[in-house]
Amino acid sequence: MRVFVVGILLMVACLNGSSQDNYARLTVLIGSHIEFNFNTLDKYNTGIQIPDGTTLGVAIGEIAPAVMTGWHLDVQTFLGATDLVGSTGATLPSETIQIEATDANGNLGTAIFAGPRDLTAAGATLMSTNDLTDIPADPNTHQINITYDCGTTPATNLLGATPDYYTIEVEFILIPDF
Repeated sequence: MRVFVVGILLMVACLNGSSQDNYARLTVLIGSHIEFNFNTLDKYNTGIQIPDGTTLGVAIGEIAPAVMTGWHLDVQTFLGATDLVGSTGATLPSETIQIEATDANGNLGTAIFAGPRDLTAAGATLMSTNDLTDIPADPNTHQINITYDCGTTPATNLLGATPDYYTIEVEFILIPDF
């Protein structure tokens, strides 16, 4: 019986295993913490824009070429939050913030950028590409700028909102397309 068990162990140890070496990773290069400071009446009236407040580096690749057809970047609130929560308990709808992605260094020329999107729990696609020259992507050459707007549209105007220190966590999700 011992010889049989040792024989099985030797056979298992000699088997070559293989796995897919696919990867998709976002790196925050600039701007992991964004703050809006509404300290003038004009900012309450017109809102605040933080252009290129965050820069994301994209790393994506696959071991078997031509399996992946592209990739896209989505944004959503963390854990399905629907409100910005103030330090005193006041709330603002998450849609008070709009987020827009743009090509940071010109290497995503054929990518489709969706324009400003409301920050929601359901999420929204900020950009997508099906250009196979964007696979593999490297965070040094494939970078995306994120612009944030708060209170810049009539629907999100903050006049009359309770003054407070509001927070919300945002998730950026890199999704391979097959």
